[in-house]
Amino acid sequence: MAQVFIGQVENLEDLMRGLASVRESLESACRDQIAAAKRQREEARTETRNSEKMLEQAGQAECESQQAVVEAQQELASAEHALGAAESALSVCKAQPQDEEGYGPDCGGEEADVAEAQLAVQEAEANVAESQVAMEKAVANRQRMERRVECAKQALGMAEQVFEETQQACAAHMREVYGAMDVGKARLVAAHRALEGYLATNLPAAEFHGWLHWCPERGKSITPEVIRGRMNVSKDQQPFLHQYLYDRKASYRNLVDKYRGEWASANGDVERDIINRRVRTHLSGEYAEQMARYALAPLGGQIDTQGRTFVGDNGRYTKTDLIVRNLRVPVVLGRGEGMGASVGGSMAFEVKCGKSEYLYSQKDHMLFQAEGHKHTDAHCTLCSRDIHDLPPEKEEELREALRAGGSPMVGMLPRKNDIDHSCLAFIRQGKEDVG
Repeated sequence: MAQVFIGQVENLEDLMRGLASVRESLESACRDQIAAAKRQREEARTETRNSEKMLEQAGQAECESQQAVVEAQQELASAEHALGAAESALSVCKAQPQDEEGYGPDCGGEEADVAEAQLAVQEAEANVAESQVAMEKAVANRQRMERRVECAKQALGMAEQVFEETQQACAAHMREVYGAMDVGKARLVAAHRALEGYLATNLPAAEFHGWLHWCPERGKSITPEVIRGRMNVSKDQQPFLHQYLYDRKASYRNLVDKYRGEWASANGDVERDIINRRVRTHLSGEYAEQMARYALAPLGGQIDTQGRTFVGDNGRYTKTDLIVRNLRVPVVLGRGEGMGASVGGSMAFEVKCGKSEYLYSQKDHMLFQAEGHKHTDAHCTLCSRDIHDLPPEKEEELREALRAGGSPMVGMLPRKNDIDHSCLAFIRQGKEDVG
């Protein structure tokens, strides 16, 4: 059976979770966009209805103003006719001869009628002018309303188009996401089946899978023996841990690819020795930290790496390699104060991988790092088992210093040589050779 990489299956699981998150975000965004487009469409419809109603009212007002002009003109014609009659009567009166006494005719009444008729004409002319101005305003208003209706209809058409396009675009995007999820689900199911088949035929891979996905028994305290066993990744399982880190951590993959490239292009043993030293210095330490991380991760609900803790008032800070928070089970790291934490508590770890002389030389640095551990319930310095190679008096000196510093030393990680050999072996081979 072909080899199946656990990390790649988990990458696919992460991808599916990412797609699910994208789907939820896209659904929410689509709902918001469609709702906004629908509101704009309804606002445009309301504006169109209001504008049409205003146009109807403006048209009615225009008709009324036109009728008022006609009536005013009729009143003016009537007044002018009355004035003509009054003037004719006055003219007839004035044309009469004088009486026997030599007096002319008395036309006072006719003159008053003419004056009254002239005033009526003036008033009628003013009414005509006023009604014509009102009609012009009514015509202009009707024309404005016609333009408003036209603009409103154009806006409504655009809003309806935007609404339809938004629905279509959202539906297309959702089909793409659902299609990708269907493909992903099918691939994930196939990957899980392949992984199950592979684990059934490869004992070291199955053991590593069990180690990686270990679930501590609820309510049962974790003892130092359990933690020591978690740190004891066998020689057969270590290539799977390398491959898992390679698949899951881009920084680790980049470092491995860098050294693999240098190893492939190395010219002679001298250059290879240089690469070996770099691997032992840089990759081995990272590998040991990751081993501790995944060994302890099942104990808590949150894992923090390289968290900063400020020490003193001068701005100095220390980076804690590993902090396990929200413990699911009680944990006992060893005897003494600060070596145990209850459910919900936290633990801090400094991880040191090196030979005995290196561990001894790092005493002051580890004491400084210990300052960043004191904010957790339990804390210790995890080191490689090379600590046991120190002379008894130096080992006791180092342990006592770390114990007094608040982060007792616990030698549970594999020996430095074993980790170095594992890292160098992974660098020298392609991933197809793992296992």
